Amino acid sequence: MWASQSCSTTFDAYLRVDFCCRMLITLFLFSYVVLKAPVESATVGDEPDAESILRRMEGKVLDFRNHIERVYRSRCDTEALTECANNNFDECLSAYPNSQCIDASEFIDSTCGNGKNCNVLRDKTQTTVRIPAKLSDGSMGNPTDPQVIESVCYSRLAEPYMIDNVMDGHQMYFGSSTGAFRIIPARHSETCGDFDPRRRPWFVAASSGPKDVVLIIDISGSMNEGRRMHLAKEAAITVVGTLSVADRFAIITFSDEAVHTVGEGGMIRATNENKNHTIDLLRNLTAKGGTNFYDAFAKAFDAIEQTIQAEFTTGCNVALLFMTDGTISAGGLEDEVITMVNQRIGNLSMTFNRTTTIFTYSLGQDADYRVTKRLACETNGIWTPVDDFADDLVTAMSSYYTLYASGLGQGGNEDWVAWVEPYQFYTGGKNGTSASAPVYDRYVTPPLFLGVATVDMSMDDYYQALGVEESSSSILDKFVYRSRARCPKIQLSQCELEALRFIGGGESSICGVCNKTEYAEIIPEKCPNQNDLPSNVWNNTEMQGKSYPERACCEVGKDVPSSTCAATDVSTNNDKTPGVPTNLVIGIVFGVIAAIVLIYLLGIRARKHTREHRSCDVIIDKESTRVDPMMHRMSSSINESVSVIALPEMSPSAPPFNPAFSTELKVENA
Repeated sequence: MWASQSCSTTFDAYLRVDFCCRMLITLFLFSYVVLKAPVESATVGDEPDAESILRRMEGKVLDFRNHIERVYRSRCDTEALTECANNNFDECLSAYPNSQCIDASEFIDSTCGNGKNCNVLRDKTQTTVRIPAKLSDGSMGNPTDPQVIESVCYSRLAEPYMIDNVMDGHQMYFGSSTGAFRIIPARHSETCGDFDPRRRPWFVAASSGPKDVVLIIDISGSMNEGRRMHLAKEAAITVVGTLSVADRFAIITFSDEAVHTVGEGGMIRATNENKNHTIDLLRNLTAKGGTNFYDAFAKAFDAIEQTIQAEFTTGCNVALLFMTDGTISAGGLEDEVITMVNQRIGNLSMTFNRTTTIFTYSLGQDADYRVTKRLACETNGIWTPVDDFADDLVTAMSSYYTLYASGLGQGGNEDWVAWVEPYQFYTGGKNGTSASAPVYDRYVTPPLFLGVATVDMSMDDYYQALGVEESSSSILDKFVYRSRARCPKIQLSQCELEALRFIGGGESSICGVCNKTEYAEIIPEKCPNQNDLPSNVWNNTEMQGKSYPERACCEVGKDVPSSTCAATDVSTNNDKTPGVPTNLVIGIVFGVIAAIVLIYLLGIRARKHTREHRSCDVIIDKESTRVDPMMHRMSSSINESVSVIALPEMSPSAPPFNPAFSTELKVENA
């Protein structure tokens, strides 16, 4: 029987402890549900949100493209050319009118500092222009090529649209086929004159579409003459560097015989990893031996057919880029080579429904171009000579993407949008991707390719919509699928093809299948009022001669350049990890607070009842030697002045809840 109210209170305290433990478990379970919810919604519920982001980006870049095509119609207006003079901002020479020292949450430029004391200037109300150094050959870094000047001036007409429509944290830009580039927000470049938009994957992806590319490179002994081997390497590196993840490629090198240098079992996907590995291999090529055209083309077509049969192909157009100094010294003769090439092209068309174009390049001023030009002309291809001292390989190789760009402007490809594999932005260091669309003058036939309009998307935005960071392979599959959703059809007439030959290599590159008058209208026309073209397009050159930190770095809170902000303490990582979902933070905080409060309350309750227990006496029934188990006192072997109360077993529960409860105490051995 229960002897006192004090001891009864002890049992009640036990029940309260049991209740609190159960509540603690419940709260942790609740926190687990809160924590788990974002992950589940990220993998299931937020998938439509991620898809809507991609669709919105595609719609935005198509609107941007449409606007540039409209303003292009005014490129020769006297008023537009007059306003273009002294009204553009250079990437290195110019000071920007409304620069701000941006917040570290948006971006940290490690060259300037850690974002706490120093960061970088940006002007979100202004565009800036970049022109490759080889094209900025005039006074004060001005372009002298009329077509480059026109590109700077008509793209300036799109500046109000760019200012109004650029999204915070994003970039919007236009890369011209002439090499001029306009971007918002305005920012200074660390390396001046180094950027050429035509070398960037987003440009070539949008201007050529998905494709299977085989580069065939002559490494025979004659390639050691002059700068031929250097030209071959740099040309191949230029092409590989501009491929997108939607492309497949292989490298065939040949001398006495041909070798699959890259793509032994066929073509491989143009991921950044594969491209970087290939570029390393290309840099280490050496030249020796004879020159076997026949085996080179045979191996190239083998690689294409193997890829198609293995179903690893893009399913789109095929390009063979053949680089040589032009003399056959081994294998089949030129007639046999041309016959075999035409047969293999026909087989790809008849068996696999694939369109194949041969691009041949004669490397070196004294190269024998007779065979390479004949090879291109007799296979409906394009031949281009490349001078020994060519420093603009992008222009020299331009026939390759110009042909595909011409085809993309018609035949149901009007709303073509290309995506590229996530990459590190040229300026800023963050990882992102780009949605790009080719821009045309659609008032001529075929449409004249003008350049590429692009909107950047930080991968942080995409991950945030999903709630988690997707695996690299999953991201690649999404962008490859979107870029291959439609395969562009290239349908050019013989005269249109002849015009492209003329554009790429001049009179010497044409095959004589059309009179010049028949394709003259396809060639881009210069503005008739050439005298109205401005000789100076820059607003100011206040930053001339200054280093990047002196031009671009700033003290946080001040919107002017600060030369004292050199990078001395970069404690913040530029690559921001995906944002932590709000629910996750709430769940963690709630669970921790609940645990602390309950532990505190349990501590108070335990101390209170310990004092009560010490005043309790064990009551022994006179007719029984049984000890009340709820009040069994055990002497401490550690300190005899302290008594320890042994709680009953958790199951079965104490009365009055369980009638089967027994008050028999099981005494364990000491």
